Amino acid sequence: MKQTPFAFGCRPVLLCFLSVMLLTPRLVIAQNEWCGTMHRTNQLIEQDLNYATQFEDFKNHLRDLADAYAVSNREVQANPIIYIPVVFHIVHNGDAIGTGENISDEQVISQLPALDRDFNGLDPDQVNVPQPFQALVGNVGFKFCLAKFDPDGNPTTGIIRHQFAQTTWNTETDIDQNLKPATIWDRNRYLNIWSVRMGGDLASNGVLAYSSFPFFGNANADGIVARYNTVGTTGSIMAGFQKGKTLSHEAGHYFGLLHTWGTGPGCGDQGDFVADTPDQDDLNFGCPAFPRVSCANSAPNGDMFMNYMDYSDDDCRNMFTLGQTSNMRGIIDGFRTALKTASTQCFYNLDASIVKAIVPKDTICSLNFTPVVILKNEGQTTLTSATFYFQIDGGGVQVFNWSGSIASQSELGIFLPAQSVAAGAHTFDVSVGSVNSQASDNFAGNNEAATTFYAYAGSAAGSIPVSEGFENGLPVADWSILNPNSDATWEPEFYGAYGLSSACMKIDNFSYLTNPNKKKDAIITAAWDLSAATNPELKFDVAYARRDSIKSDSLNVYYSLNCGSSWTKIWNQKGSELATAPNQTTLFTPSPSDWKTVTIPLSGLGGFSKVSFKFENVTGWGNVLYLDNVNITNSIALAVNNPSEDVVNIYPNPASGLISVRLPFSHPYHTVSVLNYLGKVVAEQKVLGSALIFDLHDNSNGVYFIQLKGNSTVRTQKIIIAH
Repeated sequence: MKQTPFAFGCRPVLLCFLSVMLLTPRLVIAQNEWCGTMHRTNQLIEQDLNYATQFEDFKNHLRDLADAYAVSNREVQANPIIYIPVVFHIVHNGDAIGTGENISDEQVISQLPALDRDFNGLDPDQVNVPQPFQALVGNVGFKFCLAKFDPDGNPTTGIIRHQFAQTTWNTETDIDQNLKPATIWDRNRYLNIWSVRMGGDLASNGVLAYSSFPFFGNANADGIVARYNTVGTTGSIMAGFQKGKTLSHEAGHYFGLLHTWGTGPGCGDQGDFVADTPDQDDLNFGCPAFPRVSCANSAPNGDMFMNYMDYSDDDCRNMFTLGQTSNMRGIIDGFRTALKTASTQCFYNLDASIVKAIVPKDTICSLNFTPVVILKNEGQTTLTSATFYFQIDGGGVQVFNWSGSIASQSELGIFLPAQSVAAGAHTFDVSVGSVNSQASDNFAGNNEAATTFYAYAGSAAGSIPVSEGFENGLPVADWSILNPNSDATWEPEFYGAYGLSSACMKIDNFSYLTNPNKKKDAIITAAWDLSAATNPELKFDVAYARRDSIKSDSLNVYYSLNCGSSWTKIWNQKGSELATAPNQTTLFTPSPSDWKTVTIPLSGLGGFSKVSFKFENVTGWGNVLYLDNVNITNSIALAVNNPSEDVVNIYPNPASGLISVRLPFSHPYHTVSVLNYLGKVVAEQKVLGSALIFDLHDNSNGVYFIQLKGNSTVRTQKIIIAH
């Protein structure tokens, strides 16, 4: 992180990340300038003293941003979304689209969700962030979109193809002085990204990508350049770089971030001018073990090698920090203000999009159903009305006129008129036509959806309450056992929970002679009618002991609304969390005190006419698992967080993992989010009905907030998780 004189250059930079200990034919190069950003910066400084002065001024600005963050209370607010218009310049020498460096539209488009993931704290790999750094994970709040309009206002896909005579681009100078000025779009309105085939010095030095820093240097060279096979997450991608994090790293530079070690190696300097990234001597490769301490003053936690601005492998980098988030938002409020206000390049004025059909889909457990489609407002103008046209099996077209309000970039579930079909396979087609009293919207490419489904009459759903104690074992009417390996599975056992009955079900994970390798066996219940249930809940009793800390098993609980065609997990425990008794190296037999009762709120399933459940054992070659007393009732008394605001009920509070949010029949909310105490969204659902269930078993104990958002209202209620 040491700020060495520029005459020494900067320690070579990789963007994304091969361990030099694992050089393979995919990229047989020296440990070199894999991210060429600082190398190019140093070249320009050597060529132009004015550039050197500008870069020093830029670092002083970063220092000011870091100082401001350091003296703030660091209270994290939900950052408003800033939309970044992007234009991709695909540079080639005549190859057909989808071959060579003339990469496909699909490959380009796949980069956008990767950028959104990384700049909005949604990287699933964040579960691997070490505990000391978890509270520092930031949500920048940038969303990237392909530009909808070119600089002259004409419609565009945001993917522009340029054919040049030369096959490769061999130096940054050639690219910055010849390619970029000939192709760049207004840097004040677009993030320009060039996809090229690199050769010459760039190839021999192993450069994967490089970026300009914010708003100094040549205006016609502002943007990001990347090897064509580091763009996106699908298509022609270099092995080891399939997660799109090459451009996330470079976009970090574009918005003002330095590498985590700064402008050169060394400890004890100001490094990257970010308040909460630890002092770091130099870059990291591969996937270091935590802690990796390169500077004594950053002990005991050491380097933040999982940061996007380091060089660790894609699988090991998963976060920007709160300080980096603050710096990048400071940059876009300062150096790149014009780009911030150019978000209108991302959207048409009026654009209604049918995202998908929720019902019907796959298999439905009835010959009568109400179609539900998700309508998204992809435009800038609030949607207030739309006409839907739909048909089943190519029959007569039905028309439904909807009115309401959907804000820009929001979604709503639209319920179409009820339908009846015969048993068997069917097709369902739906489109949206007249929007806001206009004959059509500004973009027809997202106005339709189609799905195939199978309608199954089946047996009538049972009524609740339900109480199954397995006194007669299985089969129970309409219950079944899923045993895909046709070997040992769930079976009756003749003693019950808490010593109060004479039977239960068990599955023996202990007696396998060889490792069963996560074999899954399940009990699938009958379907029950919850259409009249306002506050249903599922209860069951379980007893379990692990064999040891390594050999242990899991129990998952799912529900299905479509005859088992698809399942949604609502509960999971494994290992010590599931255990009700100490580890046992012999076959576990529970005593009356070795049981516990699990309660799962099902408010989100109230109103559905056919709901079935699955209890799935996943064996880890552990010990015997016992299940008893499956009950479904409609007797939950919902806890009201604030009696003066009793329109929203949250149950239970405190909660052990599952939270039910119950809304009144009429309410203004379209989205419900769960935020941790730092303001980071840890779970979010669109409101399609009057109740939602959140599974927070994987979240740590503490204070959380339920945030309900409407078009013009936001409401927050506190809840406590205590496992």
